[in-house]
Amino acid sequence: MNTPFRFTTCRAGSESTLKRDIATHFAGELTPAFMKPQFITWKVRSPGFSPPRTLSTFARVSGISLGLCKTIAELVDHARKLTTKPIRLHVFPRVTPEDGIEAAQWQRIDALEAEITRALLQSGVQLETRLPYVAGDLVLDVIVGETDAEPLFLGHHEHQASSHTQPGGLPRIALPGDVPSRAWLKLEQALAWRGWDQLDLRGQTALDLGCAPGGATYALLQRGMNVLGVDTGEMDPSVLQLAKTQGVRFDHWRTAAGRINLTALPQEVALLLSDINLAPPLVLPQIARIQEGIQARRLILTIKLNTPALEDRAHEFIDAIRDWAPAPVFATQLAANRREICVCAG
Repeated sequence: MNTPFRFTTCRAGSESTLKRDIATHFAGELTPAFMKPQFITWKVRSPGFSPPRTLSTFARVSGISLGLCKTIAELVDHARKLTTKPIRLHVFPRVTPEDGIEAAQWQRIDALEAEITRALLQSGVQLETRLPYVAGDLVLDVIVGETDAEPLFLGHHEHQASSHTQPGGLPRIALPGDVPSRAWLKLEQALAWRGWDQLDLRGQTALDLGCAPGGATYALLQRGMNVLGVDTGEMDPSVLQLAKTQGVRFDHWRTAAGRINLTALPQEVALLLSDINLAPPLVLPQIARIQEGIQARRLILTIKLNTPALEDRAHEFIDAIRDWAPAPVFATQLAANRREICVCAG
């Protein structure tokens, strides 16, 4: 018989979207049970129903619920009953600001993780720490509340290709004060999610659609990429200065993506990036046309879903991208996303 509860975490403000998405796709088989900000558990209504490992694009992490734990000893008891094989330990905060978690909060999490690790090892639970992650790795999720008085929430999930390797899908990246825009953080989180932050991108070319004022371009230049940015808007002066400092090239085409002459684009594009502030039915055909011309090896697309009607069509837009993007295609809502999702391909 299936475990009767599942859990999900999400960004602040996406709780209602997540509930709507699961209600649409699971037709009453999953109903909301326990809710707190950025966290929902789900009752499995039919004993024979087996939900997929990932419940929703709007769920940053989802898995099987083990319930609340008031003590670490209680947590250890649950862990010992899970499996005799090694498990990965993910300890992360439930409430996550969109611009990144402060260092003091991570210090609190790290201290708790060290205490849990000692208790698990002393009890004979084996912890897996090897890299890279492998599909099927069992991950024990420990979700930490806003205060020490709040019980821990415990769950587990199996790692798969679309999963985050960072606990809670929260890479330890905060928005610096000196970058041109929040697009810097969204790009860095997308790279970390796919493991592309470990790639050597120096000297390669990126095409950044909707680049102004330059947050994502700034991040690419920091990584030593040459960038062609396309946007009718102005770029922050720091972008040009950084390109000069880094000894890389930045070109700015002051035009709309839909008017790009494909024959003028670079022949080798390692990364196609888009953060155009238009609804998907308008922007996706433009990106598809450009991708057909350049055949970029990797794509990072921020898909704007600024209304409930667009949010409810998220799966439709992801499927459309699969028709022309390099495989594999994965989608999630990053911690830094607002009413948008991130799609990575390649």
